[in-house]
Amino acid sequence: MRHSYSFPILLTSLLFVTIALSALNTQVPLWLVREDFSLGQIGLVGSSYFTGNLVGTIMANWFISRFNARYTYTYSCLIFAVATIGLSFSMDFYSWAIWRFFIGIACAVTWVVIESCILVTGSVRTRGKMLAIYLTTYYLGTVLGQALLQYFPQDVLYFGLVIALLMGLAILFILLTHYKLPKRKQNSFNIIPMIVYKPSRLGLIGCMIAGMLIGSLYSLMPAYYSHLGYSDNQVANWMILLILSGVIAQMPANYCADKYGRRIVLLIESLLTVVACLMLVFNFYSVLAIILLGTTIYTIYPISMAWACSCVRKQEIVTMNQAMLLTNTIGSLIAPAIIAFIMDMTNNTYLFVSFAIISLYFVVLLLRERTTDA
Repeated sequence: MRHSYSFPILLTSLLFVTIALSALNTQVPLWLVREDFSLGQIGLVGSSYFTGNLVGTIMANWFISRFNARYTYTYSCLIFAVATIGLSFSMDFYSWAIWRFFIGIACAVTWVVIESCILVTGSVRTRGKMLAIYLTTYYLGTVLGQALLQYFPQDVLYFGLVIALLMGLAILFILLTHYKLPKRKQNSFNIIPMIVYKPSRLGLIGCMIAGMLIGSLYSLMPAYYSHLGYSDNQVANWMILLILSGVIAQMPANYCADKYGRRIVLLIESLLTVVACLMLVFNFYSVLAIILLGTTIYTIYPISMAWACSCVRKQEIVTMNQAMLLTNTIGSLIAPAIIAFIMDMTNNTYLFVSFAIISLYFVVLLLRERTTDA
């Protein structure tokens, strides 16, 4: 790449966005619990964010073609900041669902910009390493967001102003880069051929499974621990343990996937997810179970992404990236709302029962796969 310094600057900008998003994703359910929102309403507010992700993923190419990569990213950060401050205007279900919807759009567009910049500028030899560094930075930012949460103001308005400051720093750094993405005239729905492309089917399903699991974790895990009587700091500590386990597992898991095959690694991870969920349901070695859960859930997406990308030509990779984000977002959109309503009707442990069911379904699909790994 001609401007080699652009990649670390891009990752620095991503770090600020991720810290803000991580802190906000944990704090929103806690605010809603304090205001006596039901689990069903909390799940729907979470789903509204992922609905925004879905819309943002579909519209990202149009925004990039119209405003170019850096300015699209800048406008997305501005929307994120304004919508977060907007949460302080009214504490009612519909207002929060709308603001979270706009935050979801902004986040999805920034991810498409960042991942597309990496995929377009990276070579076949360097692309995998760049994606691994990108995901590690993303998860480290998520951990930092949880760790710094206790230092964020609890008032919704002042919390939003801190988020706005982080977004300002993200904008400053992205404008220092020189990324340009090719403008494509095709509309966003040219991703449909990628979604129905059979060789990449299991990779895309893995992206959806990861979305279902991670989306439910972010939307419902803070509320789960809050209902158990944990303080906000304790909730943040459990989330840190969960996400940090995923960070540490990134490189080993991807190394094993390259060496032994992606299907077998995804199969083992899905089985371990079931084991971790059963441990949590029966309250057996909870710390070890959370570590195991983070290790498996947070590595399903990058391995599935690499599997799906390896099935297409280079000129189709950006479109495949959009398809992967779309399927991941659909999973994130559907799962939290459904699981939250069932948790309302049964009990909180259904969160982990549902994870076990989803993982077992993926195990069945992987066992039925007879083709050679990508």
